Amino acid sequence: MKNSWIYLACLLFVVLSFKVISNEVVVFAVGEWPPYVSARNDNDKIAEVIVSEALKLEGVDVEYEYFPWKRSLERVEDGIYAGTFPWWSNEKRQVDFIINKEPVIGANEVFFHLKSTDFKWDSFDDLKNYKIGGNLSYSHVEQLESKGIKVDVAPKEELSFKKLLSGRIDALPADFIVGYDTINKLFSPAKISLFTNHPKPLRKGNLFMLISRNYPGSQEIADKLDRGLKKLKESGRYDEIIIEFLERK
Repeated sequence: MKNSWIYLACLLFVVLSFKVISNEVVVFAVGEWPPYVSARNDNDKIAEVIVSEALKLEGVDVEYEYFPWKRSLERVEDGIYAGTFPWWSNEKRQVDFIINKEPVIGANEVFFHLKSTDFKWDSFDDLKNYKIGGNLSYSHVEQLESKGIKVDVAPKEELSFKKLLSGRIDALPADFIVGYDTINKLFSPAKISLFTNHPKPLRKGNLFMLISRNYPGSQEIADKLDRGLKKLKESGRYDEIIIEFLERK
């Protein structure tokens, strides 16, 4: 009997010790947006590694579930998952979600077009002269439509670039790095040479984590992410991650 009590006491000690030393685990819902986020290629996870390492510094382990972007957004809003990234911040999202303060990554969204297309734009009115493409659930669709521009929306970015090559659309907004990464993966060298981008950005700024207002401890997750990102950037590790991934390309 005495040995049994000793065994139970030791077992309880181990269990309690595990709870103390084990990290909190949060699950984020994301989509496919290489080279920043990807379920298909370990070389396309720049933002995932940044977020994982930032939260690890705050004692939080991260897991990812992959869905189409629209579904990721909806499941986070419903509180099924803690957060989703990387997203632009806007007024509606500031109401619907908690948005962390420290940028996850920077972005430079430009218009891609074929070199054979005489694409010029200085104002939104200029864009009305072209067939403009866009991607489902991407905020550039709402931005352009709010300016009276009709957008040919595709469910995936890859499909949009195929439409651009075929001439079904004249121009497509996409992040500079993501756009050329997608082009290089989709097409042959001869076809890659047909693409270019307009130098004027549609948007240039930062992307953030959208955190569910219906998920337990959501504000704490945002605060930990901000602290972890600051530590990562101050240590130089943030830049190292980006360079390491881009050198693989």
